[in-house]
Amino acid sequence: MAPKRYQDFLLLCLRVLSDVVSVLGAYAAALTVSLPAGTAWADHARSNLLYLLVFLVVWLGTAADQRLFVARRSEALVSLLFSVAKALFGAALFSAFVIELLEPFGLRRQVFIPLVVVALCLILVTRLLTGISLWNLRRRGYNHRRILVIGANERSAHLASVLLANEQYGYVIEGFLEDDASRRPILEQRGLKYLGRVENLEHMLVNSVLDAVYISLPVRSFYEQIQSIAHLCEGVGVPVRFLAVLFPLRMATSQVTRLADVPLLSLSFEREVQAAFTLRRIIDVLAALLLVAVLSPFLVVIALLVAVDQRGRVFAWRKGHGGVTTLMFRTAAHGQEEDAEVVQRTLLGRFLERYGLDELPQLFMVLTGRDSLSPAYTVPGATSKRDSSA
Repeated sequence: MAPKRYQDFLLLCLRVLSDVVSVLGAYAAALTVSLPAGTAWADHARSNLLYLLVFLVVWLGTAADQRLFVARRSEALVSLLFSVAKALFGAALFSAFVIELLEPFGLRRQVFIPLVVVALCLILVTRLLTGISLWNLRRRGYNHRRILVIGANERSAHLASVLLANEQYGYVIEGFLEDDASRRPILEQRGLKYLGRVENLEHMLVNSVLDAVYISLPVRSFYEQIQSIAHLCEGVGVPVRFLAVLFPLRMATSQVTRLADVPLLSLSFEREVQAAFTLRRIIDVLAALLLVAVLSPFLVVIALLVAVDQRGRVFAWRKGHGGVTTLMFRTAAHGQEEDAEVVQRTLLGRFLERYGLDELPQLFMVLTGRDSLSPAYTVPGATSKRDSSA
């Protein structure tokens, strides 16, 4: 197994192990809280073993199905916690249904509710600590992924800006290939190294260590060249990522589906996805409520610290890619210098941004329906780090 694949496998095993330990700890806490007077703890544990087995199996299956054990480098910390909360909410509902069927005396809420609540808290905390630890390691040069960009245009320039501004993602851009010399400055001005024409790709794949190739070329004009690039990368086992706006249409949703072994790109209009959107909205609100309830002590502490740091101004609106505006904790001190606004990060602001904690107020945007942290509706790295007064 290649060293980097071994690292990914080890991280996957650690995530599974941490979740198992968290559920076991939640089970122990639930037993302690619900222990009847005069009953031995061991006997109580044996009589409620079904709760542990069902919830553990369902949670591990749900987390695996939602790919929560797989490293998602470019996902914001808040989005990760949101995904965990949604998956755990679904696992709790299904576990309750299964236990109700299997348990002769029905679901005992005094055991099940503490089990779910404590498991949610422990899993969220362990995922939060794991995410922060991985971010620190990547900032220090560990667990990096080396990528090559093909094509110099606004899409690849935006990709470079996002990756360079987010060291915690752990991506190192080796450089870019471009046949049109006039386009070189688009990426060179962002510090990327020009590595020659696209025909040099084969040499680089053989003689360099690359973890992925990102293609940013128009499909209609470069279809055959893109196909050739994909075949070359497939031959040496290097993944290919394609940056493109295939259809500039205002569709409600788009997703990849399959008809037998035929992949299909589905574009769905609003009237076709209204029921699915309503269900997603309900789950979003419930998951956001769970997160707000669990993280409320952290939210209060951070808000108080920001209020002191920013002289009473706690929140700020930030405009991200595509003009989407969302609510964040304020991280910048604003002033005036020669009639131009000066934005300067405070020490607390830099700390909050470093670990993504400034994004926690997005949960309130989800509750009000003005935002969604679901993967189908978000663009990783699209949020800008420029504050405006709230």
